[in-house]
Amino acid sequence: MKKIFLISISTFLIISNLQAQDLIVTNSGDSINCKITKTTKEYIYFTFKHETEISNTLLPVSQVSTQQKDYFSVSELPYTFTYIFPHFRVAIDGGWQYRTAKLADGIDATLQEHYRKMKSGFHYDLQVAYFFTESMGIEAMFSQQFFGNNLGYGSLTDGEGHLIGLGEFNEKVSFNYIGANYLLRLFDSKKKNCWLFSIGFGYMGYNDRVFFDNVEHIKTTAGTLGTNAAIGYDIGLSENFGIGFKFSVMSGTFRNYKQTVNGITRNETMPDKTAEGLGTVKLSVGLRFSK
Repeated sequence: MKKIFLISISTFLIISNLQAQDLIVTNSGDSINCKITKTTKEYIYFTFKHETEISNTLLPVSQVSTQQKDYFSVSELPYTFTYIFPHFRVAIDGGWQYRTAKLADGIDATLQEHYRKMKSGFHYDLQVAYFFTESMGIEAMFSQQFFGNNLGYGSLTDGEGHLIGLGEFNEKVSFNYIGANYLLRLFDSKKKNCWLFSIGFGYMGYNDRVFFDNVEHIKTTAGTLGTNAAIGYDIGLSENFGIGFKFSVMSGTFRNYKQTVNGITRNETMPDKTAEGLGTVKLSVGLRFSK
């Protein structure tokens, strides 16, 4: 999304109307009366008047044969323009996700079906970004992912095999992620929509709770270093607001964890060459605010 601020100073209106303007000549021979706002190795950014509308756009340097500052003595633009890109971006996402970790071998068929159902779930993300340049920025990110399944009706026994009771078993798992990302933003030619690429790392928390008749029976928690990467596309709906679509991946593993059973907590470690995988792929859609 690209914001264009028209800065008009009424006392200098006549002077600005007579202000000199720049020339761009394309390889095809087209001449453009415009105001060049920025030049890079790849692109020339400029403002021009088309019929009754004022537009900001760009051309690849490879398509320009000539550019000359202050070529025209009379400007077609009624005001002085300042080229300003949005520095701040806030994004709220939600959607579907799928765990990529492989199921362990030798699991009972009933539990295998349960864990397959636990692979998919939903999530929400919150991101707050600041861009130092039009294309580069940093971002703080919080994400929460949820998985769950009803195991059905069964019996609960103690460590010696004695029956405690009959009831329903449920399992709920959540991942909490907080971290920082590096962002790359690429606007389209109209400066309204853009691609965003992000990569970063942070802290990932794991929480697994097993309920028997809606009473928590087993709780497992762990924490580890997590990483994430994403590609998204923002569509501008107005000057500051838009919608966005995102595909992302998150990953992390742990071996050490805490487990609480009937109020007793123990520190546990998984066997060598084994670990719990927290990798997920996510599809998201959400709201965007830029300023």
